[in-house]
Amino acid sequence: MRRFVMLLALFMYALAVRAEDDGEFVRAVLMLSGCSDAEELDESEVERYSGYYENPLRLNYATVSQLLSSGLMSAYQVAVLADYRQRSGDILSFEELSALDGFGYSFVSALRCFVSLDSSSAPGRTSLPPHYVRNSLTLRSGIRNTDALLLPEGMYAAKYRVTVNDRFEAGLSFRSSWQDSHFPPEKHSFFAACYGRKLPGKIIVGDYSLRFGQGLALWPGFSMSGIGAPESFARRPSGIVPYNSYSGTGAFRGVAADVSIGHFCLSAFVSGLGLREAMEGKEDSLQDVFYGMNAGWYGMAGQVSVTCYAVSPLVIEVAEGHENDVLPVSGYFSAAKLSGDARISVHGTDFFGEVSYDIREGFPAALAGLSAGISDAVRLASMIRYYPPGYSSDYSGAVRSGSKCSNEYGISAALSYSAGKWMDIAGKTGFGSSRKRFQGTVSIDAGYSPEPKFGVDTSSFQIKLLVSESMRLSRFFGLDFRLSGRYRTYGRPFRTDVRADLKYSFTGWNVNLRLNILHCRDISCLSYLEGGYKAGRWSAWLRSGVFRVDNWDDRIYAYERDAPGNFSVPAYYGRGYWLALTAGWRLSRGLKFYLRGSFQDYPWLRPSETYRKPAKAEIKLQLVADIYSSAARRRSPET
Repeated sequence: MRRFVMLLALFMYALAVRAEDDGEFVRAVLMLSGCSDAEELDESEVERYSGYYENPLRLNYATVSQLLSSGLMSAYQVAVLADYRQRSGDILSFEELSALDGFGYSFVSALRCFVSLDSSSAPGRTSLPPHYVRNSLTLRSGIRNTDALLLPEGMYAAKYRVTVNDRFEAGLSFRSSWQDSHFPPEKHSFFAACYGRKLPGKIIVGDYSLRFGQGLALWPGFSMSGIGAPESFARRPSGIVPYNSYSGTGAFRGVAADVSIGHFCLSAFVSGLGLREAMEGKEDSLQDVFYGMNAGWYGMAGQVSVTCYAVSPLVIEVAEGHENDVLPVSGYFSAAKLSGDARISVHGTDFFGEVSYDIREGFPAALAGLSAGISDAVRLASMIRYYPPGYSSDYSGAVRSGSKCSNEYGISAALSYSAGKWMDIAGKTGFGSSRKRFQGTVSIDAGYSPEPKFGVDTSSFQIKLLVSESMRLSRFFGLDFRLSGRYRTYGRPFRTDVRADLKYSFTGWNVNLRLNILHCRDISCLSYLEGGYKAGRWSAWLRSGVFRVDNWDDRIYAYERDAPGNFSVPAYYGRGYWLALTAGWRLSRGLKFYLRGSFQDYPWLRPSETYRKPAKAEIKLQLVADIYSSAARRRSPET
């Protein structure tokens, strides 16, 4: 098996004599999310962006509710876009979109990966949505084996989604993991959503996600703990959004709805906590009811909203002999929060903040900050936050240094810049085919925890520094450099991570060489070389690397290329090497096939090891069927 995988990898690498830069997706996600590197991303987030990458959001047809729910733009940008469409008609080029207030060249260069400018109207007019039906089905399976297993392990997953005329949408997804039994699936999700047009809004039955304000009260699921670029400081609330992720985490199952009247939007939701687990066969999982609402005003000058929610047990237990006692209000709620948030834009400067009160525990929390474009080439962001130890972090996902929005007082600042002359990128044409020679980010974050955590018996302090620089050396060569450092008064005090990527691109070529050195307990290192081929109907990428990591505290994470909608960031630990092949083939207009094979071995022992870690081989297959039919609506003479 080992020889077969190695020979296959070498054969595909020999074919990789032409390539195009296939890292555009990752760079666009990092730009919009504010992450400093791909290793900070989350599976459900990558799935969401992959969905728009494969089926772009149509800016000229989407309603305000759909634009907000996408999470690709801020409420201010949505308001500017909606006002422009009403006054001037459809957006017909990305150059035109970049000229709108709050967008700009860099932002649109990333946004263009996830949106389309489809239009059926003459210049100066607004398109009516066409009649269309879209069915999308994704099937994937995998098999892996190690020297420690007598039989190989298998997994499978499936996802289906149907959309009809922007009025109805439904989805189903499920998956099994490597170790679990194959049936029933380990995780599953489903939803059905109806959208209104005369009265904009929607109602969702099934799984949905909730993201309001700046995440201090309600932003479950993935949320970055690190603070990198200025774009990561202010959240882009998406409100109620249908959930169709493989991961099955960070979502609620129940009923949710919102309605928009002018600039006002009212949202309400109710779900059963543990309902998902109960439907997956786990007994006594459904014990609480989660419910709440949000009321917001969204305009060109900014946004203001109020969010409240509570969690109540289905059965309230009363001690014997106290049946007639008056139960305190806190007895009816296992959790309850009320928050108010605002984001105001003044001449290109965004002021944002949120204040939340934990009703049950009796603690407030707050954050405030600003993000300003000093010039076309410089952007600055800063914020302060107050998360007292008694504040409950359940369902919260605001910007922070640690893992929870609790027991942390912090301050952060970041600056991004671009300089030098405009450089053309080999193999690219049109909008986004050139960039400034130098682009970089510098950020610093300091956090203080007044109460003990992570095994220490005193208060603690932590400071983080991040410096990243992307240099375009020529049309063909680029160099990316990233330095991150951390000091804290608990655990391993110092941690320094240095990473450099040398990239070469030509018409038909792409090669990336990475060197990563990390020091925490000891010194660890990782390096890989990646090359690829993409032309016409098929593409192939091969990565080969080595690593030397003797201590778990010094582990190195590296983002792995995979089929669309899949995400993997393994932690490399030990002394070994790996080979990974990712290939895609477009069988027809709506049918695509993907293959990923990898092999990892540990031929060298660490100082503390007696036995060699087992090698691992893995193969994954994915089939995507996307069937789309459309018929444009005819305009009446009055239209």
